[in-house]
Amino acid sequence: MSLSRIRTGVIAALVVTAIGVSTQSAAAKPVTPRIPKNHTVQMITEDGKQRFDPAELTIQQGDTVTWLAVSGSHNVGFWADSIPKGAEDVLRKAMPDTIAPLLGPRKPTKGDTYVIVFNDAPKGTYKYFCKPHLAKMMVGTLTVK
Repeated sequence: MSLSRIRTGVIAALVVTAIGVSTQSAAAKPVTPRIPKNHTVQMITEDGKQRFDPAELTIQQGDTVTWLAVSGSHNVGFWADSIPKGAEDVLRKAMPDTIAPLLGPRKPTKGDTYVIVFNDAPKGTYKYFCKPHLAKMMVGTLTVK
């Protein structure tokens, strides 16, 4: 056998071994699970104006959103035609204390909260509002990625 063939064989064996090691080490790396995050949306009355802060929020599936009454008397409601398909059932389960479909009761006291965990929530955009202040455009958008 010629020296050239031996060299080619050794190089080919090294390449195959390197590819195998590279593939094994990539597959062996454990995937760290994502830790769900907690987000707070403040419900604020200030200078005669009402607002959600932030008015736009992007979260991941599994995250929790707390709507917190900072000042004024507010609630949170979702438009059934402005949420992803399948989200209505998820929200109904997450909002057991409602005064109408997808509409929570007013929270008149500073520190009152609505808490929704978006575990099984379909990805997409969720448009919501404060019913008592809808005429003043107290609206928000939540995006689940």
